[in-house]
Amino acid sequence: MTDGVRASEVINTRYKKLSGMHAGHSFVVVAPYGEIETPMRWMLHMEGAEEEKFVVAENELADRKIWQPLG
Repeated sequence: MTDGVRASEVINTRYKKLSGMHAGHSFVVVAPYGEIETPMRWMLHMEGAEEEKFVVAENELADRKIWQPLG
Protein backbone atom coordinates (compact mmCIF):
# COMPACT_ATOMS: atom_id res chain seq x y z
CA MET A 1 0.00 0.00 0.00
CA THR A 2 1.11 3.55 -0.56
CA ASP A 3 0.11 6.95 0.71
CA GLY A 4 -3.06 8.15 -0.94
CA VAL A 5 -4.69 4.71 -1.22
CA ARG A 6 -8.45 5.18 -1.33
CA ALA A 7 -10.45 3.42 1.37
CA SER A 8 -12.66 1.80 -1.27
CA GLU A 9 -9.58 -0.05 -2.60
CA VAL A 10 -8.80 -1.54 0.82
CA ILE A 11 -12.23 -2.22 2.38
CA ASN A 12 -13.12 -5.95 2.29
CA THR A 13 -9.53 -6.92 1.48
CA ARG A 14 -8.60 -10.15 3.25
CA TYR A 15 -5.25 -10.79 4.94
CA LYS A 16 -3.72 -13.76 6.73
CA LYS A 17 -1.67 -12.95 9.84
CA LEU A 18 1.69 -14.69 9.55
CA SER A 19 3.30 -13.99 12.91
CA GLY A 20 2.55 -13.04 16.47
CA MET A 21 -0.73 -13.45 18.28
CA HIS A 22 -3.45 -14.94 16.04
CA ALA A 23 -0.93 -16.10 13.41
CA GLY A 24 -2.65 -18.23 10.77
CA HIS A 25 -6.02 -16.50 11.12
CA SER A 26 -7.67 -14.54 8.33
CA PHE A 27 -8.81 -10.95 8.78
CA VAL A 28 -10.93 -8.55 6.73
CA VAL A 29 -10.35 -4.80 6.48
CA VAL A 30 -13.68 -3.24 7.48
CA ALA A 31 -12.99 0.50 7.77
CA PRO A 32 -10.37 3.18 8.19
CA TYR A 33 -9.73 3.74 11.90
CA GLY A 34 -9.11 7.43 11.38
CA GLU A 35 -9.67 9.50 8.27
CA ILE A 36 -6.86 12.02 8.71
CA GLU A 37 -4.04 10.00 10.28
CA THR A 38 -0.70 9.50 8.57
CA PRO A 39 0.11 6.72 8.13
CA MET A 40 -3.46 5.53 7.72
CA ARG A 41 -4.67 2.93 10.22
CA TRP A 42 -7.26 0.27 9.40
CA MET A 43 -9.83 -1.63 11.49
CA LEU A 44 -9.69 -5.38 10.82
CA HIS A 45 -12.05 -8.14 12.01
CA MET A 46 -11.02 -11.76 12.39
CA GLU A 47 -13.08 -13.99 10.10
CA GLY A 48 -15.35 -16.23 12.16
CA ALA A 49 -14.87 -14.15 15.31
CA GLU A 50 -16.27 -10.70 14.55
CA GLU A 51 -15.70 -9.59 18.15
CA GLU A 52 -11.93 -9.86 17.54
CA LYS A 53 -10.93 -6.45 16.17
CA PHE A 54 -7.51 -5.03 15.44
CA VAL A 55 -6.25 -1.61 14.43
CA VAL A 56 -3.28 -1.88 12.09
CA ALA A 57 -1.15 0.90 10.61
CA GLU A 58 -0.94 0.97 6.83
CA ASN A 59 2.82 0.43 6.89
CA GLU A 60 2.42 -2.63 9.16
CA LEU A 61 -0.31 -4.05 6.91
CA ALA A 62 2.09 -3.69 3.98
CA ASP A 63 4.76 -5.75 5.81
CA ARG A 64 4.71 -9.15 4.08
CA LYS A 65 6.49 -10.76 7.06
CA ILE A 66 3.41 -10.09 9.20
CA TRP A 67 0.43 -9.94 6.77
CA GLN A 68 -0.22 -11.93 3.59
CA PRO A 69 -2.85 -10.51 1.21
CA LEU A 70 -5.42 -13.11 0.20
CA GLY A 71 -7.01 -13.10 -3.25
